[in-house]
Amino acid sequence: MLVGPVFTRELVTAPRRARLFLFRSVYAGVLFGVMCTAWLILTGTQTIATISDMAGFGSILLQILAPLQLAMIVFLAAFSSASAVAQEKDRKTLILLLLTRLNSSELVLGKLFSSLLHVFSMLLAGLPVFALAVLFGGVSFEQVFRVFCVTLAAAFITGSLGSLLALWREKTFQTLALTALVIVAWMIG
Repeated sequence: MLVGPVFTRELVTAPRRARLFLFRSVYAGVLFGVMCTAWLILTGTQTIATISDMAGFGSILLQILAPLQLAMIVFLAAFSSASAVAQEKDRKTLILLLLTRLNSSELVLGKLFSSLLHVFSMLLAGLPVFALAVLFGGVSFEQVFRVFCVTLAAAFITGSLGSLLALWREKTFQTLALTALVIVAWMIG
């Protein structure tokens, strides 16, 4: 397997953790709450008389949900991967991993993918909310697919950045602060 035993172990043990269910539920609930709030604002400010009004709401909903999801996933992926590597360094188990027979790609990719496993499950939990935006009209499944592809790519990039900074810095707080600073500077620039 390309990602190796580090990812395989996390794939087997992660679904048993209760906080994974909590994070997915909260994430999907926040997206659904934003959708309901946007609907209540729309129906409170204008009457919905035609199908084009519903299609307009669907496209506005995608314009609201896509950047929100991107921002949440970018920060979560970066902090998740940075904290995973930093915890390995704090517990002094990174040295033990380096002493195993794992090659470089199995170690680095396994740690990256295992730290992003929660992010992937949260993206899957948000997919039904985006499917509801398609049901309103004005949005195609291809647009939703593109939003998820961009979000996945951004999660990989920021997860890699978090891992890089965690391997570079010694302290966990320094790692997380520097990761947040780089991501905010990247978003502003």
